[in-house]
Amino acid sequence: MARSAGIRSVRTTCFGSAVLWAALALATPARAAEPAADRAAVAAAPGPATTDTSAREEPRGASARIDLTWHAPYGQRSATDQLTAACGDTTRTDTLYMCLDPGKGADQLVGLTATVYFWAASGETLGTHWSFGDGQNFKRLKVQFNPDSVPGAGPLCPGAPVARASYSRTPASGKLMLIVAVPESQPQPVRGGTIYTLARLLVPRPAFRYPGCDRGICIEWALCSIAYDATDEPQVNRGQRFVTWNSPNGKACAPLRAFAAPLPWKPPPTQPRH
Repeated sequence: MARSAGIRSVRTTCFGSAVLWAALALATPARAAEPAADRAAVAAAPGPATTDTSAREEPRGASARIDLTWHAPYGQRSATDQLTAACGDTTRTDTLYMCLDPGKGADQLVGLTATVYFWAASGETLGTHWSFGDGQNFKRLKVQFNPDSVPGAGPLCPGAPVARASYSRTPASGKLMLIVAVPESQPQPVRGGTIYTLARLLVPRPAFRYPGCDRGICIEWALCSIAYDATDEPQVNRGQRFVTWNSPNGKACAPLRAFAAPLPWKPPPTQPRH
């Protein structure tokens, strides 16, 4: 199977809406049932006159972006998409920031899912160092949700009752999935044009004993869905989504960037005149 085909198929498996809304159900306290007469009265009551603006308004999430950077949140001077790390210094960790700009403000945000891939360079396998455990049983990699006191980016959902991460691995890739949810009764407002931190990953330095400890890899924030309510959960896949580790000029991500890029525009063929 061609590498691009393999990437296309593996990306289809991530946290879906069903998982997010199950998490929201756990986070949302049960509400008392409304009497039938009260529901009927509400349904019959006239509402305020509204104007249909659906044709003019930008779809929610259309201008949102997700950003993955080393050292600092996207837009900060020390942020970078390339990192060089020597083997052996296991006392050090490198910080990878996952940030979000919702693009458009909203009074409520009730949840978010994200999928990050650790890709081996083309023709290589993922080194043993990137075995970070199985499921929610993490080893060495640390995920800090909604960190505060981060210059240039506030926490996305501070105090979220549901904040979970899960990791799995194949010989060529690792997959990190994250989910954050808050009760619909306590929605989190967000502002467009503002950078929020979903999480920061504390990535350990490898030991010399790991085969291929300095082998270059590509890390991709492949998918993200933002839940505003049960019927509004746009997916976001634009922004600074790729970073590299021990890969000069970011070449480990070049095939993935090419796969993710839209095809160049070509003019339609001209019809011959008769």
